[in-house]
Amino acid sequence: MNTKQKRNLFIYIDTICIIIILLIIFTIYYIQQNYKESLYNYTNQVVAKIVEKYPDQEEEIIKEIFLNDTSSENANIDSNNLEDLNNLNNIDNMDNSDNSQNSEDILSKYGFDAETIDIENRNFEIITKLIFVFSMIFAIGIVGIILVYTIYIRKQNQKLKNLDNYCKEILKGNYVLDLKEEDESDFSKLKNDIYDMTIMLKEKNGLLEKNNKDIEKLIADISHQLKTPLTSLNLINDILYTDLPEEKKIEFLDSSQKELEKINWLIKTVLNIAKLDSKTLILAKNNENAYNLCLEVKNNFKAMCEIHHANIEIVSNKEETINCDKKWTIEAMNNIVKNAIEHGAKNITIKIEENTIYTKIIIRDNGEGIDKEDLGHIFDRFYKAKNSKESSLGIGLAFCKSIIRNQDGDIRVKSSKNEKDTWTEFTIKLYK
Repeated sequence: MNTKQKRNLFIYIDTICIIIILLIIFTIYYIQQNYKESLYNYTNQVVAKIVEKYPDQEEEIIKEIFLNDTSSENANIDSNNLEDLNNLNNIDNMDNSDNSQNSEDILSKYGFDAETIDIENRNFEIITKLIFVFSMIFAIGIVGIILVYTIYIRKQNQKLKNLDNYCKEILKGNYVLDLKEEDESDFSKLKNDIYDMTIMLKEKNGLLEKNNKDIEKLIADISHQLKTPLTSLNLINDILYTDLPEEKKIEFLDSSQKELEKINWLIKTVLNIAKLDSKTLILAKNNENAYNLCLEVKNNFKAMCEIHHANIEIVSNKEETINCDKKWTIEAMNNIVKNAIEHGAKNITIKIEENTIYTKIIIRDNGEGIDKEDLGHIFDRFYKAKNSKESSLGIGLAFCKSIIRNQDGDIRVKSSKNEKDTWTEFTIKLYK
């Protein structure tokens, strides 16, 4: 609440209090005036009845009532007639219309009216005092409410000030302050929400710092990977400027083409990984026939299998389905099969297993196998195992992992490397 709002609020409260106090004063005045009029009429009726009974003692009766002359010596009303006077108190049986004129004539000729009549009446005094006490209590209550509200506003302003200081500390990067509160007030909930947001921002900031370090490392790795083929290209280019036989030039041009293909593949793969990680490349999952998908992968390696004398076998009942992005899942499987053939595998089996939760793709080969110390890093970017080829960039399996994870799937690897039985098995789970 700003200063202008607080000022307006106090003006509203003060105006309401003044109006209420004025209403109370008017009420007291109204009651007092009406009571005097009623008292005057009542006295008229009483006096009329007394005078009617004792017409010869009119003056003494007026003195007795209005001049407070209550001594027994001056009283001319016989004690035997007190019972008759007491009976006069029952004014409900009086004829108001007949006696009003008589009593008015009697009082007015002695100089009395509704404003000057002075008869002691404790009921009116009690009522007046009660109204006065009530007014005082009300006024004190209003003052108390204003004081309490003022204290409350000051406390809220102090809390807001503390909160503002805390937010400024957050902007400075200071996250050490603990703002957690256990009560259920709205302000405490706001503070707790800010605290939770602060923790989230701290975690996000930590992730950003980690990502920045990963990006720096990635750039360094890419630079390192590009350095070798670029050096080779520069060297080949210099040699081609010399006078060489035609056969040698063709040989160098073939080497140059391979290096360019390697650079092109590296750039494409790194860009695709970056798109997958940033969610700018959205994979569209559909229910695909698992056997047809595996058959397409097999057909991609017909020529390579002939050159390396390798064989790819598909184990599937031809009715199983897989929920995936067909294009990118085939790309991931291509990388795994290509690695297997390049590392000496002669028999490669692609097996499909399906249940109500997921479809599992198992790619098993009898190639060179993977050392135990390399298994935990095989999906790391630019990681090269001990038996990696010199031309390997160490990014193909990292690309496979990004593709599968972006389909909410999972990929694992197992391997056994010994003299009797050497094998490697990749397991891909894609959930339905």
